Amino acid sequence: MARDRNRLVSFQEALGARLKLAAAQPKRESRLAVRVADQNLLLDLGDIAEVAQIAHFTSVPFSKQWFLGIANVRGTLYAVSDLSAWMQGGKRSATTAATRVVLLGQRLARLRTAVMVDRVIGLRLLDSMKSAGDATLAAWERNRFIDADGIVWREADLARLVEQQDFLQVV
Repeated sequence: MARDRNRLVSFQEALGARLKLAAAQPKRESRLAVRVADQNLLLDLGDIAEVAQIAHFTSVPFSKQWFLGIANVRGTLYAVSDLSAWMQGGKRSATTAATRVVLLGQRLARLRTAVMVDRVIGLRLLDSMKSAGDATLAAWERNRFIDADGIVWREADLARLVEQQDFLQVV
């Protein structure tokens, strides 16, 4: 019994030391990297509730071309927009096996909102990229970065996106 207690105490001490060491390390911010049309976007993970593959949308009559409609996700309704079509002001994107719907967190909008992206690439660390500097940013952009391969990444500010008047006007 005493031996088990000593092992538990040493485990707790080691765990405490590891937690202190981890807290002293600088935080590494990561973003969800997605592809939308010909653009690479970075989305803040704190703004995302879930990434899902949704096959069926209920269309809304007289809505704009980029508004896909309403999706039922486990009993919750989401207004879904084709982000590629909205950004380009054009027709809807082709849906493929890689197409995903990013459900935005409730803190971003009073209404449940989701955006369709062409492809989810994965996570990217911001500290492995450098700022693009003087780039002219769109109203919904937070920043632009260039990665080690010279690829430009646009960091989307989803809070600003859902406040854009043209994004809110779906009909």
